[in-house]
Amino acid sequence: MKWNPSGISNINDYFSFNSSPIVFLKRPWTILTYMFLHGSFWHIFNNLLIYFFTAKMYEDLLGKKSSLSTYIIGGFCGAILYLITHNLFPLFKDMGNIPMLGASAAVMAVFVGLATYTPNFEVMLFGVIKIKMKYLAMTWVAFDIIGLSNSDGIAHFAHLGGAFWGYFYVSNFRKGKDIAYWFDNFLDKIKGFSKKRKIKIVYKKKKQEKKSTFSNSKSRQEKVDEILDKIKLSGYESLSKKEKDYLFDASKHI
Repeated sequence: MKWNPSGISNINDYFSFNSSPIVFLKRPWTILTYMFLHGSFWHIFNNLLIYFFTAKMYEDLLGKKSSLSTYIIGGFCGAILYLITHNLFPLFKDMGNIPMLGASAAVMAVFVGLATYTPNFEVMLFGVIKIKMKYLAMTWVAFDIIGLSNSDGIAHFAHLGGAFWGYFYVSNFRKGKDIAYWFDNFLDKIKGFSKKRKIKIVYKKKKQEKKSTFSNSKSRQEKVDEILDKIKLSGYESLSKKEKDYLFDASKHI
């Protein structure tokens, strides 16, 4: 997350998120637009790099809608926590109004969400160190907590806000509760304005067993583990369409 004590000039002023409640009330759209702006090349490069390696897997496991809602709402949570902490703690309040921009909170939400869903999935860090997702996420969160003591510590609160949403959302998702359904409905309504609505017929049909090329003697979790192992060894592109579909379907029952 990037912040600038001296303020952001010109057009960025109208799209970056400000720590002042008054400014936010005047520019409510900034709670969304700030996460699509960045202060430097390396700022956006780092966020894109992390998002690239996590978003695809997250999308395959939990679905496209879930991926988008986690990203956007994670950014919202980061901005809200940033606003609250800046005006609640005297240390930050005395710093004056501080504009913020960057997708770090949104990316953090997706990353922590993925780690919550597949905590024991192992990744190769820098191509050398093998580490489980849960430990990688815990390390990132720990660095942000430590960073709160720095002069720009206020920005780390935004990261933690995103991390909280990623963990909270996926924890409920695994229990069969989609707490972001309201956001998905909102997006569906927006799409409805841009194209002619089609009549949607909802009906129940008998549950049918899906044909699978996997052995029926193996449990669903074992099959999912096999696919995750394949991803770890050969990457996402090595999966067949059937495997991706099975992974997505299994995510609804885990």
